[in-house]
Amino acid sequence: MPNTRAVCRVCVLIVAVNFLLFGVKLYIGLATNAISIYSDAVNNLFDALSALITFAVLRLMLKSADKNASGILLKSEQLFSFLISIIVTFTGLYFAYSALERFMYPTPVWYTPLYLAVLIVTMAVKLGLAAFLRAKNRALGSPVLKMIAFDSLLDSCITGFTVLTLLLSGAGHFSFDALFGLIISGFITVPAVRMLRSSGASLINYVPAEKRERVNAVLDGSAAAESLTGVQYLRTGDITECCAFFSAPVPDEASLRKRVREETGINLYCIYKEGE
Repeated sequence: MPNTRAVCRVCVLIVAVNFLLFGVKLYIGLATNAISIYSDAVNNLFDALSALITFAVLRLMLKSADKNASGILLKSEQLFSFLISIIVTFTGLYFAYSALERFMYPTPVWYTPLYLAVLIVTMAVKLGLAAFLRAKNRALGSPVLKMIAFDSLLDSCITGFTVLTLLLSGAGHFSFDALFGLIISGFITVPAVRMLRSSGASLINYVPAEKRERVNAVLDGSAAAESLTGVQYLRTGDITECCAFFSAPVPDEASLRKRVREETGINLYCIYKEGE
């Protein structure tokens, strides 16, 4: 619960920073007529909205959660990470569409040294935010903060590309704006799809078949195999846990847990339920 409250406070900061960056980049994008900067601004808007949604839902859950609701909160954070991944993926696809449209209908791009300086400052702000969120994630262990930290680091790289885009477009090569729009799309979409798969797997407690089969083989070869009544898996980020239910006490529980951990990397918990 304290960690969840801390995540809420961090989300407020994320919302404020991204809304500010959205306003600044939107103005520069419209002033320079650069689709790459405009797309970068929209990306910051999506970041702000996703953090705002995360904050609102976590606050609602905190009001109704009790000390036994930590599992629900954890799964909720995984759900939010999955939703954020979807938003980032569609942002990348939006960049691709806008860049292709600019290829078809090329338009000139203008800039001033002041715009370049402001964009460099926004890039530094995102780098600082990414470092801050990584430190908070180490302290709080929040998958949401881990996801947003990665996205903030990616955003700073994207802004660096937009600065280069302005320099090249200012030399008269208008197609560079569209070209870098496509590059930005690739930088966003490919990692986002990977994160989408990872967060989706955690959300549904997906465990590869080969690992499940290996766990079953270890349990079936144990002294308590005849009393085994069921197995249930739980994934929380990179950690996978397996709850094995038995109708009788498990005499070799310590060795079972050690073997499963060494062979699969899964944390095994043996639960004895009399009468099952």
